[in-house]
Amino acid sequence: MTDIILIHGTWCTGAVWGQFATDLENLGFRVHTPTLRYHDLPYDECATKVGTVGLTDYVDDLVALIESMEQPPLLLGHSLGCLIGQLAAARTQVAGMILMGPAPTAGIFAFYPTMLRCFGKHLFEWKFWNKPMLPHKYKDEFFRFCMNVQDEADKEVVFADLVPESGRTYTEMAFPFLDKKRSAYVDFSKITGPVLVITGTEDKMVVPAIARSTAKNYTDAVLVSITGADHMYESGKFRQTTVDIIDSWLSKKGFK
Repeated sequence: MTDIILIHGTWCTGAVWGQFATDLENLGFRVHTPTLRYHDLPYDECATKVGTVGLTDYVDDLVALIESMEQPPLLLGHSLGCLIGQLAAARTQVAGMILMGPAPTAGIFAFYPTMLRCFGKHLFEWKFWNKPMLPHKYKDEFFRFCMNVQDEADKEVVFADLVPESGRTYTEMAFPFLDKKRSAYVDFSKITGPVLVITGTEDKMVVPAIARSTAKNYTDAVLVSITGADHMYESGKFRQTTVDIIDSWLSKKGFK
């Protein structure tokens, strides 16, 4: 049985996958849903610890999980989880990657209007590079740019489980040229295996142009755009469509 690791995105925990994880289990995979460092703590405690966590910290944890497995797993990332997954894949062997609404690696333009409107106000926080991004300050942005085509009830359910995110991680993503550690730079030459990139025409949190640029970094990449989909590919209205796309790609690449 093939292992697949699901890497969640900003403000989330491993619990965000819900039925989507079950869908992948039903396809015949052993599914792992780790939670990023400190995201499993109570909200207030997470806020006191997560602000200074860097991309490399997240990647170190993922690499350790990958290398604990008997065979190289598949990685499936969402948003920030895609960047973490690619950084890990450049450091250790994986069987392939599925990238849903991938956050930009260093070298990919990211200052699109809706993305700035979603996250930009964090840059006006005092010492934003060391402060947590608190989701309760971003509820309107989350609804308008992340779950913009989802039902109101579904938006509330997802938002209720969000936790603080690292300001340092977002600083490393937004300003990679200022980061001496080059934390957001991916050495694509070290990544082998097929890649599936999924985007949505109505994704405002990570616009489709970033997915297109991501796919161009790999020789064996397939880019699929879901008409009408927002950023939450794994839940709500477009969950089944996303599962069907993944199922078809897995079959074509011999993982099933």
